[in-house]
Amino acid sequence: MSTDMNPEKVDFPRKNKWLVRIGVSRAHVHLSQRHVETLFGKGNSLTIQWDLGQAGQYAARETVNVVGMKGVLQNVRIIGPERSETQVEVSRTDTFILGIDAPLRDSGNLAGTPGAVLIGPKGVVVLERGCIIPKYHIHMLAREAEELEIVNLDKVSVLIIGEKIVGYHDVMVRLVKDGITEFHIDTDEANAAFVDTGDIAMIDHKDILTKDNIGNLLDVNSDLIKFTQAKYPLDRDVLDGISLLKTVFDYHGSVENNIIKKLQQPESIKPNKYYLFTASERNKIIGIASFYWIPAINMAYLEYLGIMPDFQNRGIGIFLFHKVIAFLEKNHPEIEGVLLEVRQNKESIDDRERFFLNAGAISVDKSLYPSDKIKSGQQITLMFKPEIHEAILNSVTMEIALRTLNQIL
Repeated sequence: MSTDMNPEKVDFPRKNKWLVRIGVSRAHVHLSQRHVETLFGKGNSLTIQWDLGQAGQYAARETVNVVGMKGVLQNVRIIGPERSETQVEVSRTDTFILGIDAPLRDSGNLAGTPGAVLIGPKGVVVLERGCIIPKYHIHMLAREAEELEIVNLDKVSVLIIGEKIVGYHDVMVRLVKDGITEFHIDTDEANAAFVDTGDIAMIDHKDILTKDNIGNLLDVNSDLIKFTQAKYPLDRDVLDGISLLKTVFDYHGSVENNIIKKLQQPESIKPNKYYLFTASERNKIIGIASFYWIPAINMAYLEYLGIMPDFQNRGIGIFLFHKVIAFLEKNHPEIEGVLLEVRQNKESIDDRERFFLNAGAISVDKSLYPSDKIKSGQQITLMFKPEIHEAILNSVTMEIALRTLNQIL
């Protein structure tokens, strides 16, 4: 007997791969405005270093030293904006260094917690309470939560499949209107799971059910995508990833040899650096990203980011993009922004432009990069994703970027 299926309800690739980006929270401090002025001077306020995934929140330029009975954590980042009450969030390992018996708590639940001493350039704050080890949690976009039938403060399970398989249960979900969906764990949890910011996990929620039109439950297989940095140029994964580019982009055959040469001979493009990541599912390469670090302008250049057609529209591309950004922020903390290359692919250039716009990039004024200075015969559009508020993209930085790229591409 045949059953009439609704395609929207049985679209396994799109609807049942509930992936979430991992964000690793290192020791940080939330300050009240009163304590901001005590530590940094009357009338002062926090200044933005870079925006965080949760809309409106940011890592401030300012840092403080956190002092306990046994030791000190130096240059601890402040997370803005200001809060009604100062709060110090640390890992369990940090508590041993400090000599502070901080409890495991949800953010904001400070009753009965120990205090600490905060030292800034202009003053000292002695906290009577406020030190906690934050419980892992998920910040989830409300529109995604609606698809998952999750409401605010629901608890779900999260699974990480990487070098180690690690499960987390009773993970609280906090709904947000803007920003990105992100699973927050501390450094101890990240080290135990062999993961870092930008890696991915999978949400497992009891209400994620797929049914046919007559109400029968359908068995859905949900696997994780694995992202790997290419370190050995002749690895099978690297070669498969490079070959994959042919299915996504139109390019000259010499591109494969050029990529392998840059991986084998990194000194040939010094002081610039070249990186390549692959995305795989069940040991099958399904995506690739390659990018350069240009120290002369403290910027990166994303050359390729492609997903096999059969695996597109599943959110894998944006996770690979976030993995690239997280890698750059960790390995090149001085980064100011990322130049993005939108080249003609086998379908449409507009789709890729929309992809980068949704990822927070902006179009670069075409007067800053005459087409004859990039790659003759190819349709190229440049975009820019700033990583700090003071990022400068002008004719000078573009001239340096183009000159460098013409040498290394």
